[in-house]
Amino acid sequence: MSRIFFWMAFFIFTTTMSLGFMKNARADNKAIIGWLENVYLPEYDFKIRAKIDTGAKNSSIHATHIEYVGKGKGEGLRIRFKVMYRKDKYRTIEANVLREVRIKKSRFIKRTRPEIEMEICLGEVRKRIRVNLEERGGMNYRMILGRTALEGDFLVDVSKVFVTKSQSRKE
Repeated sequence: MSRIFFWMAFFIFTTTMSLGFMKNARADNKAIIGWLENVYLPEYDFKIRAKIDTGAKNSSIHATHIEYVGKGKGEGLRIRFKVMYRKDKYRTIEANVLREVRIKKSRFIKRTRPEIEMEICLGEVRKRIRVNLEERGGMNYRMILGRTALEGDFLVDVSKVFVTKSQSRKE
């Protein structure tokens, strides 16, 4: 009887432990973030508040004063724009245009926006993502991080905000 009890206890213990390790292994290789985070842009040395939007495929940033500064198409095309990262604080950014993307706002409204690449730092994760430029003046958040920016690196806990600690200087 004691042998059966031993083996049953052993089976239950090992099964429970292995399930726990498998659950933690999935979370350990991805950073857990909230639905609202401060994202650091190391190339431009500022933080911006971003909504983590798993319903959006693409990422976008609030850009004003957008002007093309390069001539032609393809690799030579550059764009200059301003980003407001805090109330009445702007940074001017110049970047290569990767392409023009068509964004469908509704069934009938489609817009074309320039797309650039920028490096983001969110917690311990640094990566280059594609971001389209949009006048988001009427929106609550100046940056949206969509699924393509999040995939492979993050798990979103929708019950939390500002989970990550920034690696940037204090602003």
